[in-house]
Parts: sequence; structure tokens; C-alpha cells
Amino acid sequence: MQIHATNIHGLGASQVVKSFLDASSSLGFLDNSNIYLPTTGLLSKYLPEKGHVIRYNRFLPNSISRLIECFFSNFLFYNEKTIVLGDIPLRGIKNQVVLVHQPNLVYPKINSNSSKSLGFRINRFLFSINNKFASTIIVQTGAMANDLMKSYPAIKDKLIISPQPVPNWLVENANKFKRNIGKDKIILFYPAAYYPHKKHEFIISLNSYIESNSIDFSNIEIWLTLEEEHFKQFESISFLKNLGKLSSDEMNLYYKKVDALLFMSSMESYGLPLVEAIFLELPIITVKYDYSQWICEDTAYYFEPYSPTSFVSALDKFICDYTVGSLPSYKDVVKKFPKSWDIIAETFFSH
Repeated sequence: MQIHATNIHGLGASQVVKSFLDASSSLGFLDNSNIYLPTTGLLSKYLPEKGHVIRYNRFLPNSISRLIECFFSNFLFYNEKTIVLGDIPLRGIKNQVVLVHQPNLVYPKINSNSSKSLGFRINRFLFSINNKFASTIIVQTGAMANDLMKSYPAIKDKLIISPQPVPNWLVENANKFKRNIGKDKIILFYPAAYYPHKKHEFIISLNSYIESNSIDFSNIEIWLTLEEEHFKQFESISFLKNLGKLSSDEMNLYYKKVDALLFMSSMESYGLPLVEAIFLELPIITVKYDYSQWICEDTAYYFEPYSPTSFVSALDKFICDYTVGSLPSYKDVVKKFPKSWDIIAETFFSH
């Protein structure tokens, strides 16, 4: 058995891999397994309790190295049962279980928000020629399953939907969060790094709309989690506060201080902050897309994609409900999310 996660570098994806491997290790699934991990990023120093870790060195630019890795896989890895945690099946290796958590693998003709960059075009090409080597393809939402199936019809019978659990600290602290409705400002929290699909630029058009229509926004504050260089373009907007990049402990701290989650992303394979907010019983104001509706169902305050008018309307509705203590209940929505990573590990290894 081998586990392939050589291309995982982002915070969210790295946490997924660590959680999956920790659970797999505790269940005894990693005994005698080769685990391929990157030499850079958050996983570069990570070691699961069991299994043999092999660090995959890249001597060429990432895009070229990734192309070689996925195209000549049978020369670089063992031809044995394989779990791929990094989106693209390995060529020439049979009986793979593949986790897809890259929404840009969806073709732009299916979802217009998918990136048209050269890098993602190459990734889509690799996925299209390699998916025949996967016996099972796992995604985290029904929305992602639909878009992926429309993009690659041949994988229809291979798809499995397996939502992701929330981090352990959320489960431990969910009942300890108290909201102070009577405070001066209502705080919206948008925990997202600066990527094009996170649509931070919408805040600029929102600010222009507020100013041109003389809307009183003095009791609203939006907290962002951007690096300083990315926040510079927003510095003049009075209702913004930047917290910088946050650790898990800091996320825990700030979730306790805010009144609602704001989520504006145009493309997500999952949208973990939405799930975190559900477990914390934190109100959600989010853009209306298939992925957010799959996760939140009828419990969120939705606004039409990047419409300041629609956003202000959704915000007003939330404030009215929040003021009188009448908010949507998550008791039914939360049932579709697994309670532990053990369930996820068992799903992967059973296939």
C-alpha cells in the first residue's frame, strides 16, 4: 500500500492530509505503507506514527515536475494499491482511490468560475487522461460531484461523496462559545487567504455602494485574515480590520469574538469555514453558489454573487434576526457531517 501526497502545500489541504494520516495510523491502516510527502510546506516535517515516509524531492519547477510525476508515475512509484490525496490519479498504476479537493479541475464551460490559467489547464488534461486508473474518486460535497461528473462523464460510477469532519478543537469548544448581542459593533469574520477565487475585491465595490448610497455602516466591522502586502489595497476602508494570517489557536480565539461568518468564495470543493460555523452555531452570511447551498441548505443568509444590493439586504435580515435572537437552527444540517476522521479513513481503505 502507498499513500501519495507529494503536492500538498496549502494550510487547509495539509490539515486534511495530517488528520487523515493520524486517523489511519491509529486504526492500523498504515502498517507497512509507503507514504510520499513533500519536502516543503506544512507537511515537510510531519511524521505519522506508523508507515514509512518518503520525502519527494523536486529538482525542476513545480509545474514541470508535477507533469512528469503524474505522466511517468509507473517509473517513480510502486505499482500497488494506492491512495492519492492530491487530486490527480497516477498514470499506469491501477486500483487507486483518489481524493479530489481542487475545484479548478472542473472545466470552465461547466463552472465559469474555474481558473483558465495554464497550470490548471495542464492539471485538467492530466486528470482527463489519468482518471481511468482510479477505481474510486472521493469528493467532499454533492456540488463538487455534480461539476466533476459533468466535466468527466466517464467517472460517474466511481464518485463517492464523503464530507470532511471539523477539527477536534471545534468539537471540544462548540458549546463554550457565547455571543454578546448587546455590544456596539456587529463583527463579520472572513477567514480566507488572498486567492482570486476568494473574491476579496468585492469589498471594494461594496464600499463604493455604501458611500454612494449614504448607507450607515458604522455599526459593522469585517475582520479579514490577509498578509500585510495583500491588505494594503483595502487600508482606506473604514469598516475593515485585518488580523493577519492565523494559527488554529488564533482561529479558536477569534471565532469566540465574532457575530457571524462571512464567506465570499466563488469556487470551493468544500468550504471548511462554513462547516466550522455550523458546528459553532455561528450565523453565516455567504454568496449563493451550489457548494454553499449544499453545505448550509436553508440555514444561511445568502446574497447573489457580488451584488452589493443583495449583500446589504442579506446583512439587514441577519441583523434583524440577530437582534431578537431568532436565528436558523443547524440541528438537521449538521447530521450529514461525520463526527471523526476515523470514519473518513475507513471509507478510503474500504475501497
